[in-house]
Amino acid sequence: MNSSSSDTAYRVLARKYRPQRMDGLIGQDGLVTTLSNAIERGRLAHAFMLTGVRGVGKTSTARILATGLNCMGHDGGDKPTLNPCGSCASCVDIGQGRHIDVLEMDAASHTGVDDVRDIIDGSAYRPVSARFKIYIIDEVHMLSKSAFNALLKTLEEPPEKVKFIFATTEIRKVPATILSRCQRFDLKRVPGDVLAAHLGWVCSEEQISAEEPALRLIAQAAEGSVRDSLSLLDQAAALSADQITEQMVVSMLGQAGASQIAGILAACLNGQAGQALEQFARADDGGAEPETILADMLEVCHQASLMAAGASLPDLPEGLKQQISELAAQGIARLGRAWQVLLSGHKEVGGAPNRRSAAQMVLIRLAHIAPMPTPAEIIRKLPEAPQPASHPALMPASEPSSPAPSSQLATATEAPAASSEQPHSAPISPSDTTEEARPSAPPQPEAEPAAKELQGTDIQLNGLAEIAELAEQNGAFVLSARLRQHIRPVSMSPGRLEIQLDGGTEDDFIPQLARQLSSWTGQQWLISVREAGGGRTLNELKEDDAEQQRAELAQHPDVAAVLNMFDSATITNFTPASSQSVQDDEVQTAPDTGAEPNSHYRKV
Repeated sequence: MNSSSSDTAYRVLARKYRPQRMDGLIGQDGLVTTLSNAIERGRLAHAFMLTGVRGVGKTSTARILATGLNCMGHDGGDKPTLNPCGSCASCVDIGQGRHIDVLEMDAASHTGVDDVRDIIDGSAYRPVSARFKIYIIDEVHMLSKSAFNALLKTLEEPPEKVKFIFATTEIRKVPATILSRCQRFDLKRVPGDVLAAHLGWVCSEEQISAEEPALRLIAQAAEGSVRDSLSLLDQAAALSADQITEQMVVSMLGQAGASQIAGILAACLNGQAGQALEQFARADDGGAEPETILADMLEVCHQASLMAAGASLPDLPEGLKQQISELAAQGIARLGRAWQVLLSGHKEVGGAPNRRSAAQMVLIRLAHIAPMPTPAEIIRKLPEAPQPASHPALMPASEPSSPAPSSQLATATEAPAASSEQPHSAPISPSDTTEEARPSAPPQPEAEPAAKELQGTDIQLNGLAEIAELAEQNGAFVLSARLRQHIRPVSMSPGRLEIQLDGGTEDDFIPQLARQLSSWTGQQWLISVREAGGGRTLNELKEDDAEQQRAELAQHPDVAAVLNMFDSATITNFTPASSQSVQDDEVQTAPDTGAEPNSHYRKV
């Protein structure tokens, strides 16, 4: 390549429009103000830590600061500035990276302690020709642990004319001992409107024709990174021959337009699955990725929710704002439900073998769920008079008859069953919840096959144990197990049950129990959940009874002889002899005691 072509080599926009002065740094007003005041008042720190995401100006800020601290100005002044002249010897040398007193090191390729040792040794000497000797270490988090430790002492007490400027995108990887010795600046993502305006200015300087919606799309895709936005603008200009349109940017980014995304979401919320799938197919044919479409739908859903909540969205174009406003009219409840479906669906699409099909299934599911009434709409449609409901597990907002705090209520009808005619709840005694509380007479043989016929009849229940037994008779074994293990009774009266939950239950356990009791007993049931005050569970009572029987069994002469002979002997299991014949080989007795095998219990 000859020198002429080399002189006219194209410089990408990200390099060409890199700021050389602080007034050219966009979106970092707090940083500029702090450094300006520090320079004016002579309160410059000896070490600066610049952190933030890619492309927000960390390295540019470090170079501007290094140039400004050593700028001599047109008149050869000796005062630092944040807006260097760019024409003095120091500014020119620093800009070209050849100043002997301003050293820039990339920690990603110089991670060892030897590299830091060179900095430590060099910092002991005064600057040769500049006001300050400045060390710029980019991506400082890449330094090794030993390198950080070697830098600590010099960083804490550096020579008077030495300044350190660090830049990193991973501030969490920098040791706290380093951070505590630096003045930290967190560079923010550049707002979308500021970034779009900056892109418009670049286009005017480069004589590029660009539609405003196209620049907003580029700014949105850059996610607050100035460098990313300029790189995308460079790509768009090359693709469109300096005639950048919104449709071209949409195609380049591989995403659907915001108006198209809002149309897909509106069709889903209105239950129009076919229309939503047609619009999705058009976006997919245009090159938009399924995951990107769902991600954009999440963003539109978020904007609509903000508008529904009363927030203003001034940055939206008028056409899109009208679509967002129509979506906001759906209400926060529906939009929140759509957000959950889309968020879950976005995760599913990422792991699906066919992402297009998975995204279509998400849209179908959303279109099916979205038109369903919300809980608030269901409650508003309920009649005021108590009557049987099609949804028998309605949860009242509060308990009307008891002053004690209640965290949850469930009833099997639309209106609470606890009325003034209902008797007051009485505490359940422990004996009411044990197996002995049930009638001692064995059930008739023909009654068990007819357990399913109990539904719709008036059955009086006198304890939690009877409720658990009734559940078993009706085949609800899981419900019975949860009743025995996780329910602590508080009080019980006809049609009313107060309990305390002991964990291990599903969210729909209380409504399910209320619905089943109403079906089995033929009367309305109101179930309230207390925070405390419950008795022992059925399993705990059963275990207490077993412990008592073990204690009584241990007093038997034969068993006591065995326990005394073997220190580690324990009673592990036993069964009353009346329920099963005793097998000789199942009785463990003390050898050579002459005692008869235990005739009352089967296993020791």
